[in-house]
Amino acid sequence: MNFKTEIKKRENQIWALGLSVFLCAIIGICFDFYFDLNDDVVMKDILAGIYTGTPEGRNIQMLFPLSFILSLFYRLAGGIPWYGLFLCICHFLSIYLITNRLLGFFEKRLTKAAVLILEMGIIISLFLRELVFVQYTVTCALLAAAAAFLFFTAENETSPIKFLRKHIGSILLVTLAFQIRSEMLILVLPLICVVGLCRWAGEKKIFTKENAQKYFLVFGGILAGIILSQLINMVAYSGGNWQKFQQYFDNRTELYDFLAIPSYEDNEEFYQSIGMAESEQILLENYNFGLDEEIDEILLGKIGEYANGLRMEQASFMDYVKKAAVNYKYRTFHKTDYPWNLFVLIMYGLVLLTALSNKHFRYLWELLCLGIVRTGLWMYILYRGREPERITHSLYLMEFVILLAMLLIESGKRKKAAVIYGGVLTVLCLISITQSISWVQTEYSRRGEINKEFEALKLYTKDNAEKFYFVDVYSTVTYSEKMFKNVDNTLANYDIMGGWVSKSPLTEKKLANFDITDIEQAILEMENVYIIVQYKEPESLPQVQDWLTEYYKEKGIAVHLIKADSIAVEDREVFSVYAVEEK
Repeated sequence: MNFKTEIKKRENQIWALGLSVFLCAIIGICFDFYFDLNDDVVMKDILAGIYTGTPEGRNIQMLFPLSFILSLFYRLAGGIPWYGLFLCICHFLSIYLITNRLLGFFEKRLTKAAVLILEMGIIISLFLRELVFVQYTVTCALLAAAAAFLFFTAENETSPIKFLRKHIGSILLVTLAFQIRSEMLILVLPLICVVGLCRWAGEKKIFTKENAQKYFLVFGGILAGIILSQLINMVAYSGGNWQKFQQYFDNRTELYDFLAIPSYEDNEEFYQSIGMAESEQILLENYNFGLDEEIDEILLGKIGEYANGLRMEQASFMDYVKKAAVNYKYRTFHKTDYPWNLFVLIMYGLVLLTALSNKHFRYLWELLCLGIVRTGLWMYILYRGREPERITHSLYLMEFVILLAMLLIESGKRKKAAVIYGGVLTVLCLISITQSISWVQTEYSRRGEINKEFEALKLYTKDNAEKFYFVDVYSTVTYSEKMFKNVDNTLANYDIMGGWVSKSPLTEKKLANFDITDIEQAILEMENVYIIVQYKEPESLPQVQDWLTEYYKEKGIAVHLIKADSIAVEDREVFSVYAVEEK
């Protein structure tokens, strides 16, 4: 086989790789890559050894098989930003796989070039912010979307074994997505099942033994990957204090993410019944609960149960369902989720029109099935009151990719249809692409300014390596990090006083590096331990001091805060450093 023939054979792969590399390069040059949230930063810190001093195989949020492998890379070459590289590889690998399959529906190079330009326009219009500000929940959804697209659009095989082999890639992608963010994968799993059902319905003879074997083998492969991953993870977290922490983690997540912490003033009798003082309840409100050893999984469980009871007293189950339904209707047709909702609605219309023109009426129930499942998922997250963009955009992404697969299969290689659909999507891109770029530019500039403060904090703590600093949680919530700039994976001599890692075996290991066994005691008794809080104007300063002095007062200890230092950016104080002393 000569060179030209080989190039022709791999033309789609080359085009797809070129698009992925081009997007990656453009984003890296124009914006760089950020971790979107502190969650990813902390996960990276755990894997890299920044948190405990040693790369850890358990980073709490991801499942153990994957987190362990990533920690091994850090052990082998600790100066490389492996976690950020991994997330970016997952993103652009998914784009590559979808693009490679997409180009297979077109023959002429000019058409393929037009498709690539349109695809890039869609990615920038819808997904630019997720590619610049990377979040592992979205990474999970993108891998799942790629798996669904590959499965839906693959050529058929009559043999069950060959069918299984053809879709091993999709099974592995779903398994990887589950290990990255199991909750997100479970959320979109019904949409993956819809893909399987619609694909099965497209068979010439639906109810045959061979078809049943084919689809159950693939679904069984996905299920096996999920179950095996979960079993390995359960074993990995079964030793030491991990089981106790897992219950604590679940109770904390339920309380903070889906409920509301009851106020002390209106629920004093309840708090007294569980032995919690007002100063301790304030630690829950300001997230600095790591200070108090008595706030454990049992206490959080009781508060969560009580908070849920209050929630149900405020309104009935049906009231919350009705509220979710109103919210769902509004978000579907208004600008809350623009331009995602507009693109998805248009795609439903294009698939429906194409199916009707081809008299393929099975698409009517397939679209209805997809619509019912997506409605159920949206109602679930809206009812729970937990709908951040990383979840809603992930749902839209899955739905858009599934509809794209339907449209490609239904329209086939008809040139006229391709031109019309391309024109419609091009108009949508022209409407929304400027807004998408503008949003990213604004957010990128904003983060750059805010992160100067956090970089100053990290530099200050590093310059004072003989000391240890506990940082107020709310003083850090707005900060994130660039993935590939100023990489330093050495042990950090600071920790926040709460968060989802707090009270874990990892926290115990980190603090042991600095001879700290009890945070409350260390702050008061150790001369090299300080507290860092975001600088406030003098008139608001007592608010920072009150919750800490009141907490110690409840313990029978009178303390006062002494300002030991300050952290400044461009001659502007951004953090205050305090020592706590007994009066």
